[in-house]
Amino acid sequence: MPLTTLPLNRVYLAYTLSEPAFGDTRETIFYVKMADGKRSVVRQSAVTGLAQSVTTEPMPAGGIGYGGAIFAVREDTLAYAAKDGKLYGIDLTAGDQWPVTPAYEGVAAPAISPCGKFVAFLAEQDGRCNVLLADVRRGGDDTRGGDTGVRPLPIKLSNDPWYAFNPAFSPDGTRLAWQEWNEMDMPWDEARLIVARFPKPTSDCASAIELLPLTTTTIARPRVGYASPQFSPDGRHLAFTSDETGWRSLWVADADGQNAARVDTGEGEIGGPDWVPGLISMRWSGDGKSIYAVRRLHSRDGLLRVAWPEKTVTEIETQWTDMDTLNVSGDELIFIASTPTTPLALVTLDAKTGRGVERATSAVGLIDSDSLSEPEVISWRTASEAQAWGILYRAVGPEAEKSPRPLIVHIHGGPTSEAPLTWAPQAQYFATRGWRYLFVNYRGGTGFGRAYQDLLSGQWGVVDIQDARTGAEHLISAGLADPQRVVVTGTSAGGYTTLMALTQAPDFWAAGMSFFGIGNMYEVRIGSHRFEVNYEQGLIGRLPEAGPLWKERSPLTHVKNVRAPVLLFHGTDDKAVPHQQSVEFAEAVKRIGGIAELVSYEGEGHGFLKEANRRDMFEKMEKFLDKYVLCLQK
Repeated sequence: MPLTTLPLNRVYLAYTLSEPAFGDTRETIFYVKMADGKRSVVRQSAVTGLAQSVTTEPMPAGGIGYGGAIFAVREDTLAYAAKDGKLYGIDLTAGDQWPVTPAYEGVAAPAISPCGKFVAFLAEQDGRCNVLLADVRRGGDDTRGGDTGVRPLPIKLSNDPWYAFNPAFSPDGTRLAWQEWNEMDMPWDEARLIVARFPKPTSDCASAIELLPLTTTTIARPRVGYASPQFSPDGRHLAFTSDETGWRSLWVADADGQNAARVDTGEGEIGGPDWVPGLISMRWSGDGKSIYAVRRLHSRDGLLRVAWPEKTVTEIETQWTDMDTLNVSGDELIFIASTPTTPLALVTLDAKTGRGVERATSAVGLIDSDSLSEPEVISWRTASEAQAWGILYRAVGPEAEKSPRPLIVHIHGGPTSEAPLTWAPQAQYFATRGWRYLFVNYRGGTGFGRAYQDLLSGQWGVVDIQDARTGAEHLISAGLADPQRVVVTGTSAGGYTTLMALTQAPDFWAAGMSFFGIGNMYEVRIGSHRFEVNYEQGLIGRLPEAGPLWKERSPLTHVKNVRAPVLLFHGTDDKAVPHQQSVEFAEAVKRIGGIAELVSYEGEGHGFLKEANRRDMFEKMEKFLDKYVLCLQK
């Protein structure tokens, strides 16, 4: 059977699935679905497969940082964060909906107490992100029967941290734990856990105010990132992740955070950088006799069962290479999974038998997996004989054996992030059209230990560029890439590296494609989202002393060096990297007589959600590459 190219409509029409969770039993599952820019919380029967959206308006939207952690379910109540900055409750039996909280700048990460009376959540307001607690049924503007007109406001549990993430109740309702960090840090640089004890269990309280005052314990060490607190079902232990040994690892302490000890799960990392709330990679089983965890090693995920308290580790064999956002009911697991040749799917898995079932898929239309590229994890020597990593998609199809092939070098965003072995439709789209495609997991990314991650400190705009170029040179020297047809591309932080690479090695790259990338480093700090407003100070240097270095590390400073054509995409409503960044870079390239094409999408943010825009993006990319790279038109 002849190999076929991946159809464009299989790429731009795909859904996004996230935040899988069980309902009151494992027979009901919930998740967030995004289609053509519209988001909803879906309830689906694991028995019949019937799926229905339980949210209408206002649209669900995580309002902390860059989104995520939209909803929580307990018995017949669902609480969700909405676009208008309020938390809403929905009666899953009667269908009633009511506001739980007043409006804030943003809310997210609801966690309903075991008794069902209260909900802890994150609220961003006036330059701080706090953990608040509200009465589920009596807060907000609820005026249903029995309301006396007195609507208690949420109470504040945290002490004005810069940010807080992932509040979690103990099963007995006596404690709440969360993660928080300071203004000049990112959570993967240094973050602490707060374990708060209530004066009495939530079940014994008629209103939230009775849960004050708190007694708190802090788990913290300098330059250590603590994350993902999870209480055991019996309430006696607290599991979390910490990178104090040099790798993100599983730790278990007493419920109050004392006597913490690391659980040896082998080489690799448990969890990743907390870019959004809700990214949990380990959970207790229902009986507390196991901890299930996702471990990443060399860009590939594995599923582990840790027997408790024996601490013996067993790997559960699965077909998936990428597993995200783990949740548990008993010994039934639920997560979002994919492989490089299988689109993202919502999966339930019986941990005792190893049997997994795909319950929902992000794919629209059928995909011939046999026609796709099977990528491989590679490494190479970069500057100073250091090691860099990447994932190579070889060309497939009629032209695949003709070497060397044109090459696209993709720089992941973050930059504190990673390109995993996952469904990457853009890579498959070009691989099935005769391109080789390399994702670069450059020094400073995650998944390879804290020492590797810290290599970007003060070196952003240096080592990432070096690793991109040496990765391409590695393939050129092996006869796998055409040195005249090498393209650099990336999104967000990867877009910055793309633009910087074009200015620092102007004769090496045939072209560049930047997606909402940074052109002027200082200006992006002024206009960027509060979540990462100080991020670059760790990646480049502290202001004001490092002011000259910030200018030196800005692509716009060196735009006169650009020789290769550049294609830029940007949403006009981008809150992370303002649209003006791409406008200014494109205009500067044109002023020196260079080729710069800017595509702006009205109303889009940091990433493109609308199907029409995603289709247009691929069509413009292909036209640009055909003209300036394949045909070498200058």
